[in-house]
Amino acid sequence: MGGMQAPHAAQGSGMMGGMQMPPGMNMARTPFSEAEMGMHRAMMMATDVNTQRTWARKMIAHHRGAVAMAQALLGSDATDVEVRRMAQAVIDAQTREIAELESWLERHPG
Repeated sequence: MGGMQAPHAAQGSGMMGGMQMPPGMNMARTPFSEAEMGMHRAMMMATDVNTQRTWARKMIAHHRGAVAMAQALLGSDATDVEVRRMAQAVIDAQTREIAELESWLERHPG
């Protein structure tokens, strides 16, 4: 899926510059910050020649973000067995769905 990667120059930091944070939220980095920013950037860049292919590309970006956040949780100090199980389930399910979406894109070229 090399077509989903944006050139480095297009991955600037200004995308969310005009957004305001809800009251009580701060911009403190969390274990998920990098995954969240990468997911949002990738989703914004994921476009194609038609609506169906654009949707598939955006879903792939979204699912990759979910996998990255779940991996961040598993690599953190989180000890709750149930939440760790859910994170692993997200990784397993979203990875399968990414493969399904990528396969669909290959079978339906623009």
